[in-house]
Amino acid sequence: MSYEKKLLEMKGLLKKNTPEKQQPKKEVLDIALPFYTEQWEKAGLKLIKNEKGFFFLKETFYRNKHIHGTIGLDKLEAAISFMQERYPTHPLTISPNSPYCFYDTETTGLKGAGVLIFLNGILKKVPGGYLLSQYVLADPGQEAAFLLATEFWKNTQTIITYNGKSFDLPQLTTRWTMNRNTLPPMKSQGQIDLMHSSKRIWKGDLERFKLKQLEESKLGFSRKNDIPGHLAPIIYFDAVKHGNPTNLMRILKHNEWDILSLATLYTLSVDLLKETEVQETANTYTNIGKWFKDLKSKDASKEWFQFVLDQFPERETSMAYYYMGLHLKRQKLMDESIEAFKEALKEIKGKYRLEVLVELAKLYEHQKKDYEKALEMTLECLEYWRDSEIDSHKDFSSQLRMREIRINKKINISRESAQPNKKRT
Repeated sequence: MSYEKKLLEMKGLLKKNTPEKQQPKKEVLDIALPFYTEQWEKAGLKLIKNEKGFFFLKETFYRNKHIHGTIGLDKLEAAISFMQERYPTHPLTISPNSPYCFYDTETTGLKGAGVLIFLNGILKKVPGGYLLSQYVLADPGQEAAFLLATEFWKNTQTIITYNGKSFDLPQLTTRWTMNRNTLPPMKSQGQIDLMHSSKRIWKGDLERFKLKQLEESKLGFSRKNDIPGHLAPIIYFDAVKHGNPTNLMRILKHNEWDILSLATLYTLSVDLLKETEVQETANTYTNIGKWFKDLKSKDASKEWFQFVLDQFPERETSMAYYYMGLHLKRQKLMDESIEAFKEALKEIKGKYRLEVLVELAKLYEHQKKDYEKALEMTLECLEYWRDSEIDSHKDFSSQLRMREIRINKKINISRESAQPNKKRT
């Protein structure tokens, strides 16, 4: 029916002729392939059609012995098994019943409803090695076909990313929601974000936590002729507009390196939790101990702090002594706690020095009833705070002064009670 006839019908000026029987028409997907299909296929991309349309795919197989940087993929399964057996509830542990994949995206921007994912890179374990599948959005009108191909709607799995918790997975969820009338619901997915774990492990050792910096400093991998990620949107739109896939293939290589680095970074992170040999600084292993402390794994955290104390010289162990002191205090081992805090004071600096002095003041005042020593720790803390100009909460100095007043009162009471009773005249 023409537009004009439909308009007349709506106005009641034309009677609608309804056939006696209308057979339901089977929807036929009319696919007009992009003009650049042949060019992209020659570059190494394969055109794939599905029920929603079409997309491009590049698959790369890596044997188990493939080495990225200085770490082989053959160590990955052992790392996964170790975490499942030794630390089953740790954030780096993949559930024994869960399949897993390493996942990274390239997008047309950083935020906003109009931002598209144009490249989904997924690395999975397959017989004999690992398969990297890189799904490329053929054009913005084929988003449903592109997303359907990832099969995130088929089953639940653990997705391992780098900054994926804040970016990749929310972006994927947004695009899936935008196509919710076309796609089956996406399954709930488990997550491991290696940016978070890297910060827990190397905080204080690394200034920046870009994946490229970790590759160079920890994985032994250096990129050559890499295209910066921020150019990806321009390159994708240019490839769609003009058809030339040369730079687009370089973006795929960038994505490939990202994903291989995820797999080897996971292996390295787990290796550091094995407590077999010293590979990193005392600070790194103290960070690991603190990580277990924050996870309420008290025994594991104590073991890591003791590992630092056993393996490193005294000048590098002040933070480990501090955390060991806190651990011993919770165990009601007050004398041992005091000794650990005193060891920490030999080298510890900054806000942690203030915290150690406060802990010692508390222990001397409330546990040992040594008010003179408690006052000494309090006054030293006040002096250090004034000299160093460390930012602290606004009540910090007033709390110290109240502690000073209270301890002085206790000292006076103690002195008075120690004097012999004088006869009144």
